[in-house]
Amino acid sequence: MANQFKLLAAALATAGLLAACGGGGGADTTPKAKVTSVKVMGDSLSDSGTFGFKFTVQGSAPTGAGSTMIWPERIADQYSQSLCAHYRAGDENLTSYQEVASCTNYAVGGGRVNPLGAPATSPLSVLVQIQAASKAGFGADDLVIIDGGANDAADVIGALIAAAKGNSQPLNAMVAWLDSKAPGTSAALMTQAGGDASKFAGLAAGAYLQTLAKALAGSIAQNVVAKGATRVAVLNVPAITKTPRFQMVLASIAQAAGGGDQGAAVAAKQEASFDALVQAFNAQLAASLAGQSQVAVVDFYTEFKNQISNPAQYDFDNVKDPVCPVTGVDGSGLPTYTFPTCTAAALSATPGKTSPDWWQHHVFADSFHPTPYGHQQMSQLVSRALAQKGWL
Repeated sequence: MANQFKLLAAALATAGLLAACGGGGGADTTPKAKVTSVKVMGDSLSDSGTFGFKFTVQGSAPTGAGSTMIWPERIADQYSQSLCAHYRAGDENLTSYQEVASCTNYAVGGGRVNPLGAPATSPLSVLVQIQAASKAGFGADDLVIIDGGANDAADVIGALIAAAKGNSQPLNAMVAWLDSKAPGTSAALMTQAGGDASKFAGLAAGAYLQTLAKALAGSIAQNVVAKGATRVAVLNVPAITKTPRFQMVLASIAQAAGGGDQGAAVAAKQEASFDALVQAFNAQLAASLAGQSQVAVVDFYTEFKNQISNPAQYDFDNVKDPVCPVTGVDGSGLPTYTFPTCTAAALSATPGKTSPDWWQHHVFADSFHPTPYGHQQMSQLVSRALAQKGWL
């Protein structure tokens, strides 16, 4: 019965996608819009292999034929297009790299709207990626896909946690950046906070993320839409506090607060404040992109929250546990994972599991990235948004 339910849920999900795209019932599923090239900018969620692998469970090959199809590749495939990584890293920190002109996926794992500490020209910046794609040019038959901000939001949350523990250096770097964009911002925020350091930190974090959202939207308007792109899909930031990574952080906050109901209440309050920062970024991004008919803002935030809250609706059977094995611990005591060795074949051969398919309907590959099925769900979300605009 459980397997029958899964098959039915998958069938309904597929039927819904076909209906959104004008298909099903023998209807023509040819895309309504002509797309001759798909161009992608973003972070690890969208990276087709900058570092020689993808940030999910690996297929029979890490990139290219046989590799796991991530969500933008699934979108491209619907238009009979393919994607490959524009940047090829010379090292794991991207201090050196090559560019492949024929490849139009500019997304880079670790990408941020503002990668503090990275060179101004580094493709770790989503804004640099956008500028590089703009120089190559946009055509009326292009589909442009952009995601960014999740790593920036994670940085901000990390900076707030560090500041609460007495290390203000990460937050100070963000405040200095704010002052470089608008001198006197920190002084104004401190006055608004009434001299309360904790309140100031929260205000500065929100201002930083909202300023990044404006910068991302401004770059899209100036370097994408104004340069001829007529179809631009922009994903907002998902509810990152629901990822295993931040659930572990919140669990440690609860424990530090004494555990039990008291600790849980403290952690819940922290989660709400962190989530509010993500929502502030998303609200500013939507407001800054409003009124541009060439742009579709895809609400990944709400969809991801729904997936965690209602997993059966999406045919997920686990929304908490990463499928990749832990291979180490980082400086914060959080587990680390090694994607090149996290393969579909290895997971299916894991001893002690009731089925080789045990991992296939989990949400998370590691503590921050989706499984291949998670990428499939992301592609269906974007497909619905494209269909609503008449672009698919």
